[in-house]
Amino acid sequence: MLRVCSAAIVVAACLLAPATASAYGAKVRKLCANDYFDHCHLHKLGTPELRACMRKAGAKLAPGCVNALVEEGEVSAAEVAQRRAAAAAAANK
Repeated sequence: MLRVCSAAIVVAACLLAPATASAYGAKVRKLCANDYFDHCHLHKLGTPELRACMRKAGAKLAPGCVNALVEEGEVSAAEVAQRRAAAAAAANK
C-alpha cells in the first residue's frame, strides 16, 4: 500500500511540475490524471507515445478528460464524435 501511495505522489508531482505544465493545461492534468494512471502510465508526459496510448484508450477515457483534451486541442471534436458514432454502431450490431 505504501508503494502505491508513494508512486501516486511521485506521478502527481510530475503532473504538476512546471516543466510539464507547458505540455498540458491544468484542466487536462486534473481531469485526465486517473485515465493516465489507468491506461498510459508507462509513457512519459508530452511524448508521441503517450498521445498514441490515449487515442487507443479513447473509448475508456472519462468524458471530462475527453472534453478537456478537445478544449486544449489535443483531439478534435469531430474525431470524438466520429469515434462515438462508430462505437455506437458497433454496439448495435
